[in-house]
Amino acid sequence: MYKEDLLAEKSQFVKGVGPSRQVLLARLGIETVEGLLTHYPRDYYDRSELSGISSLEAGKNSGFTGIVLAVSNRRLGPRRSLLTVVVGDETGIINLVFFNQPYLKSQFRQGLRIIASGTIQIYRGQKQMIAPEYEIITGELGEELIHTGRIVPVYPLTAGISQRMIRRIIKAALAKSEGLIPENLPERLIRSMGLPGREEALRQIHYPDDWISLEKAVRRLKFEEVFYLHLLIGQRRRLFSGSRPRPAISRPFSLVEDFLGSLPFDLTKAQKRVLQEIEKDITGKRGLGRLLQGDVGSGKTIVGLAAMLMAVSNGYQAAMMVPTEILAQQHAFKIKEYLERSSIRIELLVGSMRPSEKKEVHQGLIDGSIDIVVGTQTLIQEGISFNKLGLAIIDEQHRFGVKQRARLGSGDTIPHFMVMTATPIPRSLAQTVYGDLDLSIIDELPFGARKVRTEIVEYSGREKVFQRMRELFDSGRQGFILYPLVEESEKSDLKAAVDQYERLQKVEFAGYPIGLLHGRMSFEEKSKAISMFREGKICGLVTTTVIEVGVDIPNAAALIVNHPERFGLAQLHQLRGRVGRGGGEGECYLMPGENAGSGSNRRLSFFAGNDDGFKVAEMDLKLRGPGEIWGLRQSGYPVFKLINPFSDKEIVDISWNESLALLDGDPGLKKKENEVVSKYFHGYCKTRMELADIG
Repeated sequence: MYKEDLLAEKSQFVKGVGPSRQVLLARLGIETVEGLLTHYPRDYYDRSELSGISSLEAGKNSGFTGIVLAVSNRRLGPRRSLLTVVVGDETGIINLVFFNQPYLKSQFRQGLRIIASGTIQIYRGQKQMIAPEYEIITGELGEELIHTGRIVPVYPLTAGISQRMIRRIIKAALAKSEGLIPENLPERLIRSMGLPGREEALRQIHYPDDWISLEKAVRRLKFEEVFYLHLLIGQRRRLFSGSRPRPAISRPFSLVEDFLGSLPFDLTKAQKRVLQEIEKDITGKRGLGRLLQGDVGSGKTIVGLAAMLMAVSNGYQAAMMVPTEILAQQHAFKIKEYLERSSIRIELLVGSMRPSEKKEVHQGLIDGSIDIVVGTQTLIQEGISFNKLGLAIIDEQHRFGVKQRARLGSGDTIPHFMVMTATPIPRSLAQTVYGDLDLSIIDELPFGARKVRTEIVEYSGREKVFQRMRELFDSGRQGFILYPLVEESEKSDLKAAVDQYERLQKVEFAGYPIGLLHGRMSFEEKSKAISMFREGKICGLVTTTVIEVGVDIPNAAALIVNHPERFGLAQLHQLRGRVGRGGGEGECYLMPGENAGSGSNRRLSFFAGNDDGFKVAEMDLKLRGPGEIWGLRQSGYPVFKLINPFSDKEIVDISWNESLALLDGDPGLKKKENEVVSKYFHGYCKTRMELADIG
């Protein structure tokens, strides 16, 4: 524990909490004083301007101060009551109205001075406020105001916790911590960036003196949030590259040259550039640790396979880990197809294989007879070891925790690493999520790459879409019909794959061979469905999002997405990438549910008009935030409370550069000027982030 930081004390002992309210606070993730102080407001009310009662206008949210003139409470029924507090100032009179809160009568004694804020209404010619925010003034006006008469915080809540309650509790936590919150940023940084001190920033973000002070506090706390993440990433980056040697890989790469020479097409300039970056790293002293991102269809698999062949050319093994069995099977199939004329041994390893098959692959990895293995998380399970692993590639990294990635490396050496993703992200987000990796971008699609026409179809136009799909089937093309659920629920009006498959067979696609594919099927069932589809034995495949990544059927020309409002834009783009892969224009039909809102339609209209994965991903980031898109909540990453790596690019860039510069000059954080950073990082911050699987 960071002994100088009393913020680690249990929040239960803050004034106004106690055991029962602590149970409620725990639902908000609050366990300590620090948890209270970093339970940041989600919004603010500006109640700093006070008016005379006579100038209050109906329909406006206003504030005023006055004297309690009279209080009355009357019953409206068995369980209903009306409390009216008459308040006046030198300009006029207003009624404060509270329904079903008779206990408040004791608070409003005649002659008390109060300050109140709320929306002005006119009832029977008299001004009134219903359930206003209020405070009773015991000293000078402006002293210790919390709920009105100032910029007022609005917090995320849970059942049993009100705004008034959480404001009082956080105010008490600030008072308890006064003078006891240590600084955790170097004085040099605070001065150069014009930041307030840490204690001042925490006070201002909850109870700002003015909007400028609030802006400075937010900037300070955003920087602090990402700075310590970058420090941890920077330290791991140094440890990762220096703790164990990487496999020695050198030119020439004859297998790579033979492979690229056998392709019936030329690589794009972007692919060639990225391959040069990979080759420079993998043959260099530091080794390869790179994030490769590119849009659907940009040719990442070709680049990844070329990198694996660099390792195999030097007598090493290569492994590719992917999130689903279907994707693993797809990659293994494609790699075998590309290398069918070579003597390289490629094997598949997934959890649903028979024990005897797994044992055979295990043995081949141990004795080195397997050159390339493609698999799921089975590759990092206990008992799996390699003879000489030179390169590990992880596809769609955000589906895995970072420590899972690290398990691919063992022994005296650590393999070269590469991460591939088809969901483009801004560099600032890459620095935040994948800071231990260098970034390569394939920002060019091959000539003649897929084009997919996307159309939103109203419920009444569904039959036209089915007719179009039948026309494609008649012409020898194939298509997907996608649903968000496997089976329908009594509580949901969403169409589901299993039920609709049975209906489509009998109605819309009667006489056409169609298949079913979803995540609950066994590996054998999935493999059979994909194989039949690939071989053209079925022309339509009713499916779920199990096809999101990796399914490559060149003859698939059309995709129908039912209830697209249920998916994020980045996910829809991945799904759209399943069609039009064999040349010619693909077709994607979005068929929203009858109850889809106008917001969904605007979002889908943007998607239908944009086939650029980078633009789609940026919009998805704006709409949903990086945590949702990259599965950070699911993968163990801490949810950022303030920083948004997309919109706060400037802060992220400054933090990245400053953290690396600090570590370059003081890798162990032992210098006197970095003492406050070292204490906070090692004693309080590092362990908590490591437990969250960061870096």
